[in-house]
Amino acid sequence: MNGDAELLKEMKRFDFLQGEWDALCWSESPNGIWREGRGTLEVTKELDGCVSVERFEGPYCGSLIKALGLRAFNHRTRHWEHTWTDSLEPGSFVVWRGRFEGDSIDLYGDWKDHNGQRVLSRLTWSRITPISAHWASHRSTDGGQTWSKHWEIQFKKQSAGVVEKIADAW
Repeated sequence: MNGDAELLKEMKRFDFLQGEWDALCWSESPNGIWREGRGTLEVTKELDGCVSVERFEGPYCGSLIKALGLRAFNHRTRHWEHTWTDSLEPGSFVVWRGRFEGDSIDLYGDWKDHNGQRVLSRLTWSRITPISAHWASHRSTDGGQTWSKHWEIQFKKQSAGVVEKIADAW
């Protein structure tokens, strides 16, 4: 495949996500107990198909949130870039960047927490099919030596039926 064809193929790697999705979410509540809940995700392509806009509603760390995400392929760096804001912390924009390796992608971002400590974040899309996908968020406060799961979501296209709890999700 020539360079232009490879670039075009890479630019379409997140096209699977376009549409309406049911989300089965797991996240840790403030009391340390992991909870399961349902949410939704709607993804549209904007700006002549160059940018994906995500609208998420669902459970997160003991609260229900609404969120807005933007994703685009950066031609110069050949990385995917993603940012997000939500109803819990609007305006806290972080940019995660990453490349697909095989059929999955890890996007990395970082910020300083309320105590000034650097937090590394890894967002992973995997197990991608035309009707389902798995997403997980991990964080590290030791420079990436260890990572802890922060949030996990199993997505299923709404046209594909109800999301079932997947036994190997953990």
